[in-house]
This record gives sequence, C-alpha cells and structure tokens, in this order.
Amino acid sequence: MDLPEGFHNEVIEARENALSNTHGTESKVSTSPLKPGGASFKTHVLIQASPSKLIYKPSIGAAIFSFIFLAVGLGVLFFNLVPLFKGNSESISINWFLILFGLIFAGAGGFMFYIFYKPRVFDKQQGLYYTTYQFKLHKSRRQQSKDYLSLKSIVAIQIIGEYVQSDDGSYKSFELNLVLDDASRRNVVDHGNLKSIIKDAEMLSAFLSIPIWHAGSING
Repeated sequence: MDLPEGFHNEVIEARENALSNTHGTESKVSTSPLKPGGASFKTHVLIQASPSKLIYKPSIGAAIFSFIFLAVGLGVLFFNLVPLFKGNSESISINWFLILFGLIFAGAGGFMFYIFYKPRVFDKQQGLYYTTYQFKLHKSRRQQSKDYLSLKSIVAIQIIGEYVQSDDGSYKSFELNLVLDDASRRNVVDHGNLKSIIKDAEMLSAFLSIPIWHAGSING
C-alpha cells in the first residue's frame, strides 16, 4: 500500500515507542482484513463533537448513495401501486417483477441508511466506544451487549489495505480497526479513502493516547 508523504513505518514505530509498550500484543494480532470487501468511496467522517467525544458521521457520498437506492425503490413502487387505488383493480395487471424490484431497492436503501447512520462514538466521559442508537445508562445492561466497548481495553489503532475485486474491476479499500488488550479486533470503518483513514487514525491515536499499527496491503 502506498502511503502519503509523512506517514510511514518510522513514524508509526516512533509513536508506538513514545505512547506504550504493546509489542507483545502486536505480535498476536491478525493482519488479515477483519471485514473483507468494503466501499470504494469515503463512507464516514470523524468529527470532534466535544473535548471528550469523537463521533463518526456518514459522508455526503454515503448519504447520496443510500438515498439513490431508496428513491429508486420507492419510485418504482409508487408508479406501480398507485393505479391500483385509482381504477378498477380487477382490470389492472400487476407487474410483480417491478414490485419486487422496488421492494429490494427500497429495502437496500433503508438498510444502508441504518448502517451508515449507526452511531460510532468514542466517549471519554462514559469511558466507552459505543455503536448503538439507544444508549443504555445501566452498566449491567451494557455488559450484555456487543455495542459497548471500554476505552481502556483499546491498545492500538490498526490500518489494513485490501484489493477488492468486483464486476466493474478492482479497487482499494482500507480498514480502520481497534486492537483490544486480548489481541482481538473491532472494525470501525472500511472504505476507499486512505488519506481520510490515516487522518482518522491520527485523531484517535492522539485522543486515546495509543499507537497506530499499519498492517500493510492484502491482495484480494
């Protein structure tokens, strides 16, 4: 993976040595993609909502992409179902293929809105990274959910590049993963804008005082 100027192994190693001694954990962490695939465009933007909180928001591209699917699906459903309510339903033939097409596109658009807009929050006040629409105040309920992760358990930020094969060709996608103290990983974002991934990693590294581990590129 070609990295932009100013971001290379020496920089990462210096940050690792300065922040923490976690090389024992690093040797145990997988360097294969955690979520094979990924978008070819930038899907999320990391913003600082307050001095104690970083939040991922969907990018304009992700919002437009989701809206197109939803709008096409709803449009097809509208033009095929409205005649049923305007005339004699017995004399109108229903094109079930277009109905199914509309349902699939509308469903895909709605699902993408749900995924892209799902909260991804690093909250120092709560001491948590959480990914849920309904934040639970009681600690006992948090422990029963995979949507909550203690910030103290995060020991590094991992960047992995991957070549993704598709019907239209191939493209690069990059994962930003959280490395936990048990050497497991949690994916945060996965998209095709390397400079954005690196910027996010640097923000999270400074915010959480943890190193960045660059795992290289994997050919798909």
